[in-house]
Amino acid sequence: MSRRILLVDDDPAVLRGVSGLLQDEGYRTETAATAAQAHEVLSRDPPAAVILDLGLPGESGLSLLARLPRPLPAPVVVLSGGATPGEAAQALKLGATDFVEKPPSAERLLTALANALALRDLEDERERLREELAQPGNLVGESAALVELRKVIARVAPTDSLILVEGETGTGKERVARALHLASGRKGRFVAVNCAAIPAPLLESELFGAEKGAFTGATARRIGRFEQAQKGTLLLDEIGELPLDLQAKLLRVLEEREVSRLGGGAPVAIDVRVVAATHRDLGRAVAEGRFRQDLYYRLAVFPIRIAPLRERSGDVVPLLRAFVADLRGPQTELTIAPEGERALRAHPWPGNVRELRNFAERLHLLRDPGPLTVDAETAALLAPATRSPESATWGLGTLSYRELCEEAERKILREALERSEGNVAAAARLLRVDRGNLYRRIKALGVDADDEPM
Repeated sequence: MSRRILLVDDDPAVLRGVSGLLQDEGYRTETAATAAQAHEVLSRDPPAAVILDLGLPGESGLSLLARLPRPLPAPVVVLSGGATPGEAAQALKLGATDFVEKPPSAERLLTALANALALRDLEDERERLREELAQPGNLVGESAALVELRKVIARVAPTDSLILVEGETGTGKERVARALHLASGRKGRFVAVNCAAIPAPLLESELFGAEKGAFTGATARRIGRFEQAQKGTLLLDEIGELPLDLQAKLLRVLEEREVSRLGGGAPVAIDVRVVAATHRDLGRAVAEGRFRQDLYYRLAVFPIRIAPLRERSGDVVPLLRAFVADLRGPQTELTIAPEGERALRAHPWPGNVRELRNFAERLHLLRDPGPLTVDAETAALLAPATRSPESATWGLGTLSYRELCEEAERKILREALERSEGNVAAAARLLRVDRGNLYRRIKALGVDADDEPM
């Protein structure tokens, strides 16, 4: 079936000319003369792509582009004759794939459209593969921890309970959240927002939306992530980084099941399954006054912990094979020599699954073309992440400063427990610390110990 292209321009001559050109190339076309008409089409039945004029009567094409949900419902090629360089740059920043000046040559416009469609096809294929890999049965691994994780997801996904996914950086928290969404049967979108990646002043409008004029630069209504995830799932990643004032507003949204956009307006009812994720100890953050206790208990209706890769070495080889297949295709042969497998299993993987993925990519790049083999030589590719087991900076470049300190503390605790044959009281005497405090640190850092304080 030919692809449908939405043309948005207030000049009938442009609409006729571009429509004729596209129809001659086998496309179907639909036209709109205003931003309101275009928004209605995009909300009702998104086309394969949009060719958008910026100089529309009333609401501009740039304003329309700014208020569309993210990701954009269709790739956008901007077509304009009077736009300034700043407006062109702003359009590209807002997600347009190309900017074509009027009057366009046929070759230039068709090339821009073909590139936009090809880029969206690639993004759709990547999304399909991500969703396929995120199916609960396809979460890669053979360890007891992964088997149990798949069972837990299958059990809780069909419910509407809030889920708190806990795990170190790089363990795959977003993939677990996607698996929960896919197994839930919800028909809406999976929407993810990283609370640590968005500046605090912008985070409220990003989550809850904003009305036109709510703040400087708010030239049109902005739909927030909660509304974008209507009937679907919203992942609040790195929830521990949410500022305290926004924590109170998030709690109110979760309790009342409605959002109020920044700048007023009637509240909007929402039907969204919320999954929160964090690599931090939220219980400790509550004790330290950095996280609201009431929000913590509201989010942690059903906590799911993802074990770090160093605790499930049996998953390393299956994961590596999956990453290689993703990079080179499912027919790629990967040979793992005994010494290579020993090195992979012995590696502490401070960056967890993300670090293993990076290792697979290094292996792919250094052996392209050529067969992929993990032996003593290729295992040396792990060296940049490990340096020396005795080094205090063995995870430098992979871990944050806080994670480096925690990993160094784990090493001290493990060595003290090893010398004390797993006895916490003896380890406390060795380290000259209070036994109860030491045990709390052991639990907080996930270090194994034989006994508990009386």
